[in-house]
Amino acid sequence: MCFIMTLSLQAARFSNPQDGPQASASNMASTYVPIESWVYPTFERLAAEGYLPAAFFSLRPWTRMDCARLVDEAEDLVDKDEEQIAAKPAASDAPALLASLKEEFAVELARRAGAGNVEFRLESLDQRVTVIAGRPLTDGFHFGETLVNDDGRPFAEGANLYSGVSFRATAGPFAAYVKTELQRVPSAPVPDGLAQQQIAAADFTSSAAAGPISGFLRGRLLEANVSFTVSNNQFTFGRQSLWWGPARSGATLFSNNAEPIDMLRYDRVRPFLLPDILKLLGPIRAQVLVGRLSGTQYVRPTSTLLGTSGVALRDQPFIHGEKISFKPTPNFEFSVSRTVIFGGAGSPVNSSTFLRSIFSVGTKNGTNDPGDRRIAFDAQYRIPGLRNCLTGYFDGFSDDQPFPLAYPTESAWLSGFFLRCVPRLPRLTLRAEGLLSPHRDLAFPGFFYFNVHYLSGYTNNRQLIGSWIGREGDGEQAWATWHLSPRSSVELSGRSMTVNREFLRGGTLRDLRATVDIALRPEWQLCLEEQTERWRFPLLFTTPQHNTAFTFQLSYRPLGRIRQ
Repeated sequence: MCFIMTLSLQAARFSNPQDGPQASASNMASTYVPIESWVYPTFERLAAEGYLPAAFFSLRPWTRMDCARLVDEAEDLVDKDEEQIAAKPAASDAPALLASLKEEFAVELARRAGAGNVEFRLESLDQRVTVIAGRPLTDGFHFGETLVNDDGRPFAEGANLYSGVSFRATAGPFAAYVKTELQRVPSAPVPDGLAQQQIAAADFTSSAAAGPISGFLRGRLLEANVSFTVSNNQFTFGRQSLWWGPARSGATLFSNNAEPIDMLRYDRVRPFLLPDILKLLGPIRAQVLVGRLSGTQYVRPTSTLLGTSGVALRDQPFIHGEKISFKPTPNFEFSVSRTVIFGGAGSPVNSSTFLRSIFSVGTKNGTNDPGDRRIAFDAQYRIPGLRNCLTGYFDGFSDDQPFPLAYPTESAWLSGFFLRCVPRLPRLTLRAEGLLSPHRDLAFPGFFYFNVHYLSGYTNNRQLIGSWIGREGDGEQAWATWHLSPRSSVELSGRSMTVNREFLRGGTLRDLRATVDIALRPEWQLCLEEQTERWRFPLLFTTPQHNTAFTFQLSYRPLGRIRQ
């Protein structure tokens, strides 16, 4: 972890030479663009056409200043291809995409040109209502979830209300971001006694761990952090959300399926190059974090079980993670990432336990436990012959194994593709992904995202930090999107999940979703979504269950104005 930080800090001395306004911009802090923002799909469409050779999609979110850098680079390439684009106007919507991004990041583009970096502004106002008819699935750690990748927002049958507001501020090398919500969620029923007994047996606990909380009206601080930037290295402290993978359905190691985590994060916000022959690795980006989890109910540091169902331990575990991404060619990107849960109740945190969690390669119990370790390897490639149309990618994940590629049959694998150009349908994009978590003969059912020391598993506030596919599932998801404009679309998607019968008697989930996302005005966005779901988990119900979820969301996001 220290090696990654030192590597990028030292590399800043000889890579990306800057002068004038660009040198000043390298010391300007900026807030991160939320993971659910419309700008990431827009950047992906530009990248599919080859206009973003220096973008790292497996390491998000991006800062607003870094987004402005990508807009500048894309504009240069689009200008070079202006004649070809004009000759085939239906084949490329790059100019329209670029114009929309330039409008969004107008202030940051001005700062890159020499403007000052002082700002305090409202970023967004959001009013969302999700009404669910029929019983939804809310416990992804044991069964499945009806709504996923939503910053851990709780939900239940009935009307779920979320009223949010966010602010951002910058002052030279400092930045701050706050996102808060008023949430109203109905009460969700708990599993019956038999189901709770089997959950406890599967988790090696004395009683079943409680699922996500519900039945409340509360204010919730979703994200709140401050940043300091020097020479394109940004340090951010506070509650933050991450996405470490190329897939849309969810990164296997770190996604926004769970609530954001309180952490200190180092981020090399602009790619750097290594000297001499190491330049063959191409541009490099890196992130390092140390944080603390919440909501952990059970641990077994030795032979003694600590914890009570539904009650968070006072001494919560810590987590650290590292991710380093390489782009040896403009068409190929690959990354290696790792997280470790350590400390917590019965496991004191000191220099010895921290260093052991970083460097230990063995497996020990008791006081020498190195922590709950996970490794991921992901890659994406623009397919030869279809460079401007087809991108393929995969994300491999291993739990307590050194590396997914070395143990392919004992790792979980997610693979997918993104098709930008469909013959005769230039506004249509297609995407499909499948995830396989093979049964491990040498381990117990529900092995993935679980640990015999940290019995609440790989969760934050009772929700999975990784993929929604869960501890023993296979699944797939597909999207067909018709783009009306850079910020307006109509989309049809479907999701499927099958859980192995050996884990809590298994089960299935199938859903179909229709989404209409319309820019009413440059500062107003309306999203309407309807999802119908059918699931059957015999331990919860012997008969199939059906639910329908309708979501209405109205958002106001004022555009930045440039002051002369």
